[in-house]
Amino acid sequence: MGSLGAANAEFCLDVFKEISYDHTIENIFFSPLGLLSALAVVLFGARGESASQMEKVLHLNELTRTSNSSNTRCEEDTGVHSHIQALLSEITKTSHSQIHMASGMYAEETRPFLPKYLDCIEQLYKLKPENVDFKNNLEEARTQINAWIENKTKGEIKDLLLPNSLTSSDQLVLVNAISFKGTWKYAFRKDQTTAMPFRLDESQSKLVQMMRLQGHFQLGSVKEPRVKVLEMPDTEDHLSMVIVLPGEDIGLGQVTREITYEKLKNWIDPTNMKDTAVVLHLPQLRLDGYHDDLTSILAALGMTEVFDPSRANLSGITAGGGLKVSKIIHKATLEVTESDSEFTLTNQTNQVENHEIFKVDHPFLFFILHKETKIILFCGRVFNP
Repeated sequence: MGSLGAANAEFCLDVFKEISYDHTIENIFFSPLGLLSALAVVLFGARGESASQMEKVLHLNELTRTSNSSNTRCEEDTGVHSHIQALLSEITKTSHSQIHMASGMYAEETRPFLPKYLDCIEQLYKLKPENVDFKNNLEEARTQINAWIENKTKGEIKDLLLPNSLTSSDQLVLVNAISFKGTWKYAFRKDQTTAMPFRLDESQSKLVQMMRLQGHFQLGSVKEPRVKVLEMPDTEDHLSMVIVLPGEDIGLGQVTREITYEKLKNWIDPTNMKDTAVVLHLPQLRLDGYHDDLTSILAALGMTEVFDPSRANLSGITAGGGLKVSKIIHKATLEVTESDSEFTLTNQTNQVENHEIFKVDHPFLFFILHKETKIILFCGRVFNP
């Protein structure tokens, strides 16, 4: 993984584990790429210890010291922001049909943005921070933000902000919404889907719509902890879904506790993965990860100053001081189901011989990766599909 890929993966797993502490047996789904794109616009205007904490939590501190800025006009850009922007642009270009993302920054209208900040953020991130009237027109602000998110995600994510999501005391609100609908190299077909049991825990199971397909996949196994890893490529070979399936005697909790960036990197390394004939059984997945405020998660990881009005230094965003980030609202949706297209390329018609069975019939982890950069776009844990 490249240096930004490493930073993204470290941040992803930190957030995942922090969310897991309070949600031990629930589905978890979020986009570390979406969070990075939202937080980067704050980082650009953060100064002093506020900026240092953000860089450390985002694992950009090493990257910051080794990058050279190509942008003299926005000199606060140490190269990190140009790098992130190039990455977002590449991912958007290669996966536009599968991924729709919107990030927004909204400040109370009495806290106007600095003109230079607006120019640089629009130049680097194609984003226009907005001032809204949180104090007097809360519902109008909510409606405005929801309409913008719905438009940017092409209708995939509606009503991001629920009633009472915002308060009249909010100063600076970050929103990020991102949706994914996978189109796979080997298409799942509806006539192959059957009801099968999915084991929720040692004593309970439920019937799920279990999809089935056969083809050649990258497949690997790990001895400690005992897991199998399968990589499922998309139709254009830009993205892939990496499924981490614990062995029958290994709980998902153990894998959650033990997984690290180094381990994940080794698990999906070509030396561990082999091209294998596989019959894959995977439940239909429709996941909706809604996080109404991630400030407490990020604070627990060490990003505290930007949320504290007496300590936050966001002097590169607005003049006057005292501005803090009030809320970070994130929603990620995912759909992995059968193909509706009659034209999707599929190698299912040929029976694969000497195949392995990869049956995802108990709780598992998965990651959606951008294959070229190894950036983690989405991270999920499924206890109950």
